Amino acid sequence: MTAVLHAKQYLVFFAIGLYTLDFAVPIGSAWLYRHEPLTELLRHTWGPLADAVAARSAVIAAVFVTYLLVGAWLRAGYIRSLVGPFHLRPADRRQFLRLLTLQLALEIVGALAAGAILLAGDDLLPANLVVLGLLAFYLVVLYADYIIVIGDVGPLRAIALSLRTVRATLLPSALILLAVTLLGAAASGLLDEEVTGSLTRAAPMMLVQCVIMGGVVFVADVVLVVLYLNAAETGRLKPAPRSAGDGRML
Repeated sequence: MTAVLHAKQYLVFFAIGLYTLDFAVPIGSAWLYRHEPLTELLRHTWGPLADAVAARSAVIAAVFVTYLLVGAWLRAGYIRSLVGPFHLRPADRRQFLRLLTLQLALEIVGALAAGAILLAGDDLLPANLVVLGLLAFYLVVLYADYIIVIGDVGPLRAIALSLRTVRATLLPSALILLAVTLLGAAASGLLDEEVTGSLTRAAPMMLVQCVIMGGVVFVADVVLVVLYLNAAETGRLKPAPRSAGDGRML
């Protein structure tokens, strides 16, 4: 794993770019929807899809579609680069459409979760349950995008294989997801405390967050790819063989 990190260390800049895209677009869509000060936007960002639906805005919808297309395109190139030569694009149209479908599904689930949290209001119990449910969902699909690109399968098959990979590597998978989530929340909390005034004054701190979290995500991506490849190569993702008595009625 250390050797992979060393060999692919230049991809940390790719990861920082992807994280910056994921960081900036929700802030931009929130501003287009609510036109609030930056401090308020940083505290309440629900994503471009949720903003587009809530605002019923064609402009925000166009931002979301562009973000989805660009994000899926670059994500495919990034994952290909993790396991081979450097790429900026998917291998073909089929791979792009498969990853795009998965990314759209993830955005829809995120938007539904954001809506549920808003409906919960000040009631912390249902809001926390939604957050826990969202984390459980993300754990299930943790390896899905890697599997689409590396394994050359469709989204549903990739989710099924992702679940098998999680079962085969439950402890490290859960720890990685938890670590990235907590570090991201801590970085956002520090940014909220430090950001005052205009975007120009806040930009350096926002850039620092993107660089740090981009590096964290890069390390997590490398570890997860290695875990998936190891599980696949050792045969742990294959279904367990049925015993002779499995088909008998009890």
